[in-house]
Amino acid sequence: MLLNKKALMYKQLVEKLYDKCQRIQAENERCVMRVNGIKKIVKRRNHDVELLKRRLDKHGDNWRSVPMVAPHPKGKTEQKRRGPKPKNKPATDGGVGAATTGSGQGTNSPSVRKPRKQRAKLQPPTTSLSATIPSPQPSQTQMGT
Repeated sequence: MLLNKKALMYKQLVEKLYDKCQRIQAENERCVMRVNGIKKIVKRRNHDVELLKRRLDKHGDNWRSVPMVAPHPKGKTEQKRRGPKPKNKPATDGGVGAATTGSGQGTNSPSVRKPRKQRAKLQPPTTSLSATIPSPQPSQTQMGT
C-alpha cells in the first residue's frame, strides 16, 4: 500500500509538471507570434516609407531640406506627468522642517495643512443618531409592566 501511495503521488506530480510545461509552451508560442506580428508591421512601415521617399523624389519635392520636427502627442506641448502635482511650499525662517512639523507660529495658518486622515480625525461628528432617534429602552420598560 505504501508503494501505491508513492506511485500515485509521483504520477500526480508528473502530471502537474506536464501541465505547467504545456502552459509555458503555449505562452511562449503567443509571445513568438506577437514578436513576429510586430516585425511584420515594422517591415511594412519601412517599405511604405521607402515608397513615399521615392515618390516625393520623383515629383521633385524639396522634402529633404525641411527640418524634421516630431509632433507632440495629442497636440500638447508637454506630456502629462503621472502622480500628484508638486505642492509649492513657501520658505520660512525656521528652515525646511518648520512648515511641516506643525509647531511654532504657523500652526493655524491655512497654508500648512495636515494630511487628510489627521484632519478627519480632528473634526467632531456632525450629527448623532441617538439625538435624532429615541432610544428603545423606555418603550421596552412600559411593555413589561
